Formats: sequence, C-alpha cells, structure tokens
Amino acid sequence: MGFGDFLKKVGDATKKAMDRAAREAKYRAKALEIKREIADAEKKFQEEVARKEFEAKREILSQLKMRQLEAVCAAKGVPTYRTQIVNGEERRYKIRNKDELIDVVAAHLTLEEVAEVAKRYKIKSRHVLQHFHKWLEEANEALKAFKEQKQRELDEYRAQLFGEESGKVASIELESETLESLEGKEDIEEYDEEIGSQPDVVDILFDFEPEIVRDEEDLEKQLYQYLKARLGRHVVRQYPVGDQKIDIAIGDRIGIEIKIAESRSKLQRLVGQVLDYVEYFDEVIAVILDVGANVDIDSYIQKLRRLGAEVVVLEGDIKRKGRSREIIIKDARKKIIIR
Repeated sequence: MGFGDFLKKVGDATKKAMDRAAREAKYRAKALEIKREIADAEKKFQEEVARKEFEAKREILSQLKMRQLEAVCAAKGVPTYRTQIVNGEERRYKIRNKDELIDVVAAHLTLEEVAEVAKRYKIKSRHVLQHFHKWLEEANEALKAFKEQKQRELDEYRAQLFGEESGKVASIELESETLESLEGKEDIEEYDEEIGSQPDVVDILFDFEPEIVRDEEDLEKQLYQYLKARLGRHVVRQYPVGDQKIDIAIGDRIGIEIKIAESRSKLQRLVGQVLDYVEYFDEVIAVILDVGANVDIDSYIQKLRRLGAEVVVLEGDIKRKGRSREIIIKDARKKIIIR
C-alpha cells in the first residue's frame, strides 16, 4: 500500500468515525426531544389528576350542611375566614357562603381525609370514589401507552439512522433516563454558580472535532451543539454583550469567540472583540481555525493572551469548490483530513 493510499484509508476511517459520532448526537437529541414530550404529558397528567381529585372532594363535601362543614374545619384546623386588605389594614371576614367554604375545605384536606369525613357524617361517597379511581386507572394506562409509543418511535428512529449498524448502538431507554442525563449534565461536573465551580472548558474545546464547515457561522453552530451536549442548558449562542453579541457563552462567566484566520483584518477584529468581552466575563476564550494563510497568527495569539484570553487553535485548510468552501480540520494531537 502506497503512502497516498494509506492517508486515504486513514481519512476514510476518520470520516466514518466522525459520521458515526454525528449520528449518535442526533440520536441523543431525538431522545431528549421525546423525553421532553413525555415530561409535558406527565405534567398535564398530574394537573388533571389534581383537578379531578378536587372535583371528587367537592362532590362529597357538598352533601354536608354548613354547620357540619364548620365542625370539620374546627376539627381539622381549617380556617373559616378570609382576609382582605382595606385601607392598608388586614381584615378578616367569616366565610358564610357554603360553596366558598367547600372550596376551602377541599383545598386543605386529602381525598382520603374527605372520605373519612363522609363516613363520620354517614353521607354517600362510595360512588364518587369508585368513579375517580376508575378514571385514574384508565388515565395511568393511557400515559403508560403513550410512553411505550414514544419508546417505539425512538427505536424506529435509531434503526433508520444507523441502518445495519443499529444493533451495535446502545439503545436509549427513556424510562430510565432523565432530562438532565440526556442534556449531557452527567458527562462533566455541573456548572454551579453558587459555589463557583466550573468545568475545564479549554480541555473540552481541544477535544472538539468539527465536521466539514463552510464558514464561521457553520463552525459556530457545530461548536454550540457540541458544547450543549457536554455542558447542557448553560450554553447560549449569540449572547448579548453591550451592543454586540459574543458567539457562545457558558452561563455568565465564560465567553467564546470564533474566527477563521483567513485575513489579518479578521484577527484584528477578534482582538478588538476580546478587548470588549474581557470586561464582561471571568474568562474569554478565542477559538481560531488556522487555515495556513500568511496572517502572522502567532503575534495575534500573543496579543489575545496579553489581554487575558485563553486561545484554542485548530489547524486546517480551506478548499473551494465552485461557490462552496470546505475546511480540512486538524489539531495539535491528530490530523483529520476530510475530503
């Protein structure tokens, strides 16, 4: 095998690995999207349970007379008055409306406590309780079926995304996952503003291996998705800084500005931006894609570091095909050629 064939083989293997990683990221993003749908469904389910339970309590309590309701309030410590502010002073008014008092009692007692009240006063509650529990059982089954349907939907997406390789990819089980784990918060230490801890973002950036990019916007999108997967909800794109916007921010402490070193003017602009950003962030990181242009990049790196910025440099080449451009990515530890 010739050296050229060897390089092509390495390049093909690298591209295949990157393609696999990109598909795995899409799979995880789909799982997160579906998990959010399930979380919304669970929230609506709990809200409906609370509403139905309140209705059941009201239906039972409505059979009591006013004096009986007041006796229940006295026994259970439920207030029988409401407060209002009149001319800046708090005043109490005794509740004399039965419907209003029923609402207060229903809000303070559980369904089980209301059932005990019904037994004590020998009023009918069995039919109401049976009806509620039957509905609750059916609603639970419907929620369970919805979750199973969503798991099947995710499994089908996995099969379509990976094809014959789907058997080699670990299946994401939605029931055992949380939103936090799918957002990638378990991959690193949680960014905690209260105790001041933060992940080593520079190390994470050095592990970043983008796919083919055409311009800075494309590179920014890929880096944002990569950091979002690693750091979760703290990552924000196009974060406002005064009358400007930095490419990516992590919380309100770390700002990241991206530049492709195609010209000196771009690097000069980067220095000017960093000069502004260091006033807003605890740490500013400049991510530069060195494409081999004669721009004296080392002098700009020194200027950025003198301003207090961290600098992460990826090396690469720009390839133009008609109106489109492709960039071949390399870094200090690996050589990644994408053709």
